[in-house]
Amino acid sequence: MTSAAACVTGLVFDRSESGVRLTKLDAPVSETSPYEMVRSQELNALLGPKASMQAVDLLCDLHNTTANTGLCLITYSDRDWICLHICKHLQAQMASTPVRYVHFDIPLNEAYSLDSVGKHGFAMEIGPQPHGVVRSVIFSAMQEGVQLMMDWICQFNSGTLFEGGWVDVYTMVKNIDYPRDSETHVITAAVHPDLQDRDFCLLHPGDPMFLCFSGETLRYRGKEALYPFFINEGAYYEKGVALSLARKRRVQIPSVL
Repeated sequence: MTSAAACVTGLVFDRSESGVRLTKLDAPVSETSPYEMVRSQELNALLGPKASMQAVDLLCDLHNTTANTGLCLITYSDRDWICLHICKHLQAQMASTPVRYVHFDIPLNEAYSLDSVGKHGFAMEIGPQPHGVVRSVIFSAMQEGVQLMMDWICQFNSGTLFEGGWVDVYTMVKNIDYPRDSETHVITAAVHPDLQDRDFCLLHPGDPMFLCFSGETLRYRGKEALYPFFINEGAYYEKGVALSLARKRRVQIPSVL
């Protein structure tokens, strides 16, 4: 990262999860093109081009979620030492907010989120917060997370040595949809009360997962214990996702200077 100013340039707030896959960014646009496609190409021109040496050094995309996730750094790499060190720094400094590193195992050229345009990048996602609502505790935690990230960048650019260590990485394994009627595809159950709001709490085979509107409890039938997150996320109903499941492992990161 050449300068703090370059990093500030990459600090962008944009709620659009529009297609910033490389195959879409070069597609021709017209007056009838969807706003998301046009906006994606504008952001790619401003902050990229994606996967090029001209792209900004670090790009952070700010999001909120209705799920009880705490603060998550969501990225497409489990070996990006810059992002992992920033996560480690936030974990050490944010005593009142849990901070976790979430890894989506998707090739970067297929990634669709804004942060994938930068050389390094992540979405900083925090919850729980209903859409269209500002909760002061969530706002303050996000503000603290952004400031700590900027502090780390300034220290890095000043030549500070950051010691290595370990970071827990949650790699997304799969998504789970709500139970649905086989003919109408209407949702027939809600997230079970024993699971609701227990993001990143280990889910064991046989644990309650859904409570059917008929009163029946449906249990997790997976073969291994995994970590659920984005439980009952409001924006994911239309995507057919009731929760995501992740596998956790510890990643050793080297010192950086």
